[in-house]
Amino acid sequence: MLRHGFLIAAALLLPAGQSRRPTGTVIVTNMNDHTATLLDAGSGTVLATLSTGEAPHEVAVSHDGRWAVVSNYGVRERPGTTLSVIDLDSLKVTRTFDLSPHRRPHGMAFLPGDSLLAVTSEASQAVLLVAFRDGRVASVVPTAGRASHMVALPPAGPPVAWTANIADGTVSRLQLDQPGTPRVTLVAKQPEGIAVSPDGSAVWVGSNGDKIVVVLDAATGQPVDTLSEFGMPYRIAVTPDGRTAVITDPVKAEVRIVDAKTREQRFLLSIPPDSLVATAEVPGSASPEGVTVSRDSRWAFVTLQGRNRVIAVDLSDGTIAWTGITGTWSDGVGYSSRARRP
Repeated sequence: MLRHGFLIAAALLLPAGQSRRPTGTVIVTNMNDHTATLLDAGSGTVLATLSTGEAPHEVAVSHDGRWAVVSNYGVRERPGTTLSVIDLDSLKVTRTFDLSPHRRPHGMAFLPGDSLLAVTSEASQAVLLVAFRDGRVASVVPTAGRASHMVALPPAGPPVAWTANIADGTVSRLQLDQPGTPRVTLVAKQPEGIAVSPDGSAVWVGSNGDKIVVVLDAATGQPVDTLSEFGMPYRIAVTPDGRTAVITDPVKAEVRIVDAKTREQRFLLSIPPDSLVATAEVPGSASPEGVTVSRDSRWAFVTLQGRNRVIAVDLSDGTIAWTGITGTWSDGVGYSSRARRP
């Protein structure tokens, strides 16, 4: 009764215009099924399941919320070369971009204006700038790093990108409008997850090998802080208001919610090992992996690879608002707040 009363009181204290549930669409890639699941962001109800290319990994959503792009990474025997474009109004795959000869597309982000999409190509050791209108590779920006897996860009400002280079233990800073020699910084073993603060001043990097998160000064590339005691800080997202960082840890089955300024933990969400599937990547773990955050900085959406699920997390109190069903091996996740149009 007290808990129920608290929730009602909390709801009444919400700022004007702030919904108790998110609106829009959540997009999840299913690596084993070669599909993407689209869910209602307010309830977790499945809206559609769409065929993509082989072994889709990551999701990028345009700033206007109209489009989602899925990177088809491929499997060991058949490296992928394509991107699937989803119209979030019609809930259909409308185009496929072929990036050949570039292989292993993975991390992605739209540049401001949505006319260009930055995509990592592991095989080319580069970030590709793809013209979104026609899928043409407009330019190739070398990363000077091996296994450049994820890419991060600030939402505005100069066209600068950072990549995490797993095999070299480095992060590369790329000037996208003036391709040249990138600035490469040695950070830690097997860096993979990466995020940039909305003002572009800090870069958050997760080290799978050293089990730490390193925060870099974006201007100098030098570390300013280190967070420790992770099992594997797999993916990182920073909210648009710059106040919160969300870090997923599939080894410990945890989602850590951190004050982005002080780097102090606000909430630690432990995901129970309920309904684990045979394809669970980490034995005994629900494996929280992919993460994205809402434009209003209130919500995080996290895939649970070990349960074939996705959850919506209320960042104001660290609770799960809903759990949605995905396909097999849910991985990357994207979010659009755009209301669907007929």
